Amino acid sequence: MKIIAKIYCILMLQLLCVLFFSGKRIHALSYDYSATTECLAEPWRPHYGGGLIVNPEFDDGIEGWTVFGQGAIREGTSHNGNKYIIAHSRTQSLDSFSQKVQLEKGKFYSFSGWVQISEGSETVFVVFKTSDGKMIHGGKVIAKHGCWSLLKGGLLPNFTSVVEIFLKSKNTKVEIWADNISLQSFTKKQWRSHQEKSIDKVRKHKVKFQLNYANKTSLDTAIVSIKQTDSNIPFGCGMNQKILSSTDYQNWFVSRFKFTTFTNAMKWYSTEEKQGQENYTIADAMVKFSKQNGISIRGHNILWDDPKYQPEWVKTLAPKELRKAAEKRIKSVVSRYSGQLIAWDVVNENLHFRFFEDKLGENASAEFYNKAYQLDPKTAMFMNEYNTTECAIDEAPNAINYKKKLEEIRSFPGNADMLLGIGVQGRFGGDKPPDVAYMRSSLDILASTRLPIWYTEVCVGNGTNQAQYLEEVLREAYSHPAVEGIITFAGPESAGFKEMPLVDNDFKNTPAGDVVDKLLAEWKCKNLQLETTSGSGGSFEVSLPHGDYNVTVKHPGSNSTTSINFKVTKHLPLGIVNVEVGT
Repeated sequence: MKIIAKIYCILMLQLLCVLFFSGKRIHALSYDYSATTECLAEPWRPHYGGGLIVNPEFDDGIEGWTVFGQGAIREGTSHNGNKYIIAHSRTQSLDSFSQKVQLEKGKFYSFSGWVQISEGSETVFVVFKTSDGKMIHGGKVIAKHGCWSLLKGGLLPNFTSVVEIFLKSKNTKVEIWADNISLQSFTKKQWRSHQEKSIDKVRKHKVKFQLNYANKTSLDTAIVSIKQTDSNIPFGCGMNQKILSSTDYQNWFVSRFKFTTFTNAMKWYSTEEKQGQENYTIADAMVKFSKQNGISIRGHNILWDDPKYQPEWVKTLAPKELRKAAEKRIKSVVSRYSGQLIAWDVVNENLHFRFFEDKLGENASAEFYNKAYQLDPKTAMFMNEYNTTECAIDEAPNAINYKKKLEEIRSFPGNADMLLGIGVQGRFGGDKPPDVAYMRSSLDILASTRLPIWYTEVCVGNGTNQAQYLEEVLREAYSHPAVEGIITFAGPESAGFKEMPLVDNDFKNTPAGDVVDKLLAEWKCKNLQLETTSGSGGSFEVSLPHGDYNVTVKHPGSNSTTSINFKVTKHLPLGIVNVEVGT
């Protein structure tokens, strides 16, 4: 009996539209970040009905709210009759309205509220004051007069205590208006459940199989085996030059990862230690190795805004010579690897530092992005920052400031069509649990740009709970629908990765390495074997992670099999695989 197999995949060409602007209630754990881009005439209703907040919509005036600091508070009413609260007569940045709530150690807290100010445009923070007087920042927004902006934030307290929630603005001349304030708590179990549901939705898709004979009648009973031949997990690892001389390092890396960032090999101080003496030998060899093994490379980095990490000879250049040297550097490295990389970190950490801006003017970064874009127009040009999602206390790289810098780059002449990307490093300390509630709220804000987001240098500091904290970070990043890729800055201890080695000197897994391997296995598809039964019509449906697959169909009573290949991708999420079997 001869079996001829044909595959016909009927796939949707566009993703199904999501109705972001429902005009109804929005929910923080649903990743509904559309409103973070909007400044609305009327605020949306509070998440979760306000959660722990009393009188969140101010339907009962300002009942439940008290003055924080000096100043005063009063009720406001819009022309449509919507009520809100106003902090006025402010003399200190902390003068506001407040409410006390009980927080519990180990729970996640998601904050949101709609904010407006009486004039101009100002940054407004949400602050949690603990019983011992500590002030914990939980998020911020750039509020404007004449419309309502959504302030999103989060908190993972390491204490159980009553806190006061209030808003803060450094400009005491403005009144702070707020409406529809919410603080919702979640247990770890609830948070984890949502992560898993999101992964099922974002990283997998349902595929319907239809088994037919050549005459189009259904094949009711068959044994079906589905095997993933290549996963499409956007998960990678940093790589350094030690891989060129270590077979063990090479084998370990290639068996796990399809994405990388060179930790140092492409940086300016590595390729031009002395002015005019360029050497790309190591970088070239690492690119060659990566390409031979199907590993995609993020270009890191073209320039670095931190004065500390300039080549020594660059630090003393006068502005005119510095501009020439920077432009020469951009042309040299970008032209060399144009079309071979999936991304460029163009001006690294340009929210924390201002080396080029201080010497060359406020548009220095935007100009450099433009030059790189002209040389490699099909490759995404990324910003790359630390502490944007890691902690709220570091104001410089906050998601709001990140968006503002992106807009400055995009608005520079010639940059409008540039493919920009968001790089958040993910460098978490090992001394306390990662604040994944704040992490999520920051990602939501960044996601409102509709630009690709990558975790570019994930590393958790040394500590007793390093592996546990790493798993929490990776799960949160992977479950967020806007995160398109994750790179850990880690590797073998023998290659110099001391802070978070994944394998020891004998290439045996560390606890952190166990976490990575566990998650890679969990996020792949295990081999499936199913048996269709009489009455099924030869039809069944399974949810499969993105990747390449082989399906084998064995007809009962025959030793012959039909085997076909197919793909599941995020761009073509829903489809039918028809397996046609003839004799």
